[in-house]
Amino acid sequence: MTRAAPPSGQPWLAGLATTLDTEHDYRPRVEGRLPAALRGTLYRNGPGRFDRGGLRKRHLLDGDGMIQAFDFGGDGVRYRNRYVRTAKFLEEQQAGRYTRPTWTTRAPGGPWRNAGNRIRSQAGVTVVHRNDRLYAFDEVGQPYGLDPHSLDTLGEQALGPAGVPLDFKAHTKTDPNTGDWALIAFQHGPRNHIHLVEHAADGTLRRHQRIVSPRASYIHDWFLTEHHALILLHPIELSLPAYLAGLRSFTESLHWDAARGNLLLVIDRSGQSPVRVLEAPASFMWHSLNAYEQGGTIVADFVGYAAPDHFIGERAAFRQIMLGATGEARHPGLLRRYVIDPAHRRVTENILSERNCEFPIVDPRAATRAHRYAYVTTAPGPSVFHSGLARIDTAGGRADVIDLGPRTHLGEPVFVPDPAARDERGWLLSLGLDGDSGTSFLGVFPSDALADGPVARIWLEHPTPLSFHGYWQSA
Repeated sequence: MTRAAPPSGQPWLAGLATTLDTEHDYRPRVEGRLPAALRGTLYRNGPGRFDRGGLRKRHLLDGDGMIQAFDFGGDGVRYRNRYVRTAKFLEEQQAGRYTRPTWTTRAPGGPWRNAGNRIRSQAGVTVVHRNDRLYAFDEVGQPYGLDPHSLDTLGEQALGPAGVPLDFKAHTKTDPNTGDWALIAFQHGPRNHIHLVEHAADGTLRRHQRIVSPRASYIHDWFLTEHHALILLHPIELSLPAYLAGLRSFTESLHWDAARGNLLLVIDRSGQSPVRVLEAPASFMWHSLNAYEQGGTIVADFVGYAAPDHFIGERAAFRQIMLGATGEARHPGLLRRYVIDPAHRRVTENILSERNCEFPIVDPRAATRAHRYAYVTTAPGPSVFHSGLARIDTAGGRADVIDLGPRTHLGEPVFVPDPAARDERGWLLSLGLDGDSGTSFLGVFPSDALADGPVARIWLEHPTPLSFHGYWQSA
């Protein structure tokens, strides 16, 4: 934990890691023209509080979860933000200081206040709307539920098998064929296990598999196809003794060892076939794009890094941003493709684009099916703070790009299909930060004509911290 310090290097960039104290509810100014067919709510989740009691978090992933909502209707747009009232948030709010360690920031008080696994959910990474409820996920514990209309916190939501405490990962998958909701959890111990959980569309538990993991690894995202789940295990080593003794934070206990390569688990969703473990070249994945089955092979696209220097290490960009500096990020995220032959235990990797990118998404109608386009954030050079969006044609790598300049940041795009279009047309909604005005905006970009720029910008009255992931719910 560090004392709050003024930003350095690129002060405007520190807006991405600035605490938003006020919970707002107002109608922001709209520049341009909103598409008439854009009706619904964009929910976003990310860290919102980095400072308390004169102390500042040390890493971008360490902030308390905050839900933001943009409601699109016939009378314009309404903006709201509410903190997720997790047990950790309420405990520290009452104390007026930080009491719990987070990813990289240890709790004040030395090793004894950090010994054991004391990290608790901040519910600040992803948000999913299901059965008239929002689910806010972190990387530990169960998700927190929220009322999608009032954004009131409803407490932890029990998912998975009854009586089995699981640390669910932030990313979940929905099977468009059945409506099933799939989740994974990683369980560390003398033997490491991965749990694959699937809930039916009505919320009932459909399947649960407990799978021995050949490696203790940090997982953030994964792949789902019609019949398989794919889990990518990076060569990240976790020093549990140092972490559990309270001598190091979680991220300070991680070490990248590229020589060990990746392991890819191919899991039969029905549980009728044994799990296959395949080897692949080392790369670090934050986010998958999509995966689908093609004859006897599986195609899986994702953004991968040769090394995660932006994530772990003293000079990592995710740490230096807390001081308003760009930090280290020598290895760009590249759009990669695995062609997987499970029968012959073979994985072939191809680079689909040399463009630096992150936050890959597909048109949601293409999930688990063959796709052509990847929609990503992008920037010149290896920076992880991006100023543009791109639509990359996976068939040849050609990209349609919009870049808003070096003093703009654009976050993860969310694809909203045009209900009147039969082809892949719609809008990309991206929450940005304008370095000149110091305020944030939501850009509305035509998915099939990015180079034309946004058709509208919704200007907030303040900066909003970096929002990791979003979810569109049509009206």
